Amino acid sequence: MSAEKEQKIRKARRVELRCTLGFSSGEIEGNATITNISTAGCRAESDINMAEGLDVQLVLQLPDQSPPVKVERASVRWVSGRAFGLSFILFFPSERARLGTFIEKIKYHSSFHT
Repeated sequence: MSAEKEQKIRKARRVELRCTLGFSSGEIEGNATITNISTAGCRAESDINMAEGLDVQLVLQLPDQSPPVKVERASVRWVSGRAFGLSFILFFPSERARLGTFIEKIKYHSSFHT
């Protein structure tokens, strides 16, 4: 998927971030590195081959956040080499709120450093 097309279908603005993501499904489990994130999804990279359409559970190891943020169901929307895009489908409102607050803090701090 082209970056231009990918940008058009996003519902939420992503922020740059590098942190660890744990994922698991009935078929596969492992870790990835998040490269950008929003409350609707993220882009990540992993040595494990991901398949478009695969549904996974996620554990987001966000900096200075304990416990990790859990996403009950996410779907792999695209794959390009080691990189893949995830759409967050189902997570508890409290977890979504924690992620949203974390992202807003990043946006706020980055606006002072640009």
